[in-house]
Amino acid sequence: MRPLFANGLFWLSVACCVIAQLFIVRSVRASRHAPAPTAGLPRARGAVEMVWAVLPALSLGLLLFFTWRAVQAMSAATPARVERAVGAT
Repeated sequence: MRPLFANGLFWLSVACCVIAQLFIVRSVRASRHAPAPTAGLPRARGAVEMVWAVLPALSLGLLLFFTWRAVQAMSAATPARVERAVGAT
């Protein structure tokens, strides 16, 4: 995969993940201001919901960090392989 395409694909994926996570957190925060539920429904614990919204975002951020390092290592190694292939012919 070409480095420019890999970088573009990576940053497009990051943008999609960030937008999705922002909407998830926004939804959790909005549910905290919802009217009180009826007697038959228990009240959700806002702090627990926020943790379950933010924890996957942090995990995804860590995954994207290691993916970025792998993409950069791949693009750093790509010119060396091309030079070897061209030099061998």
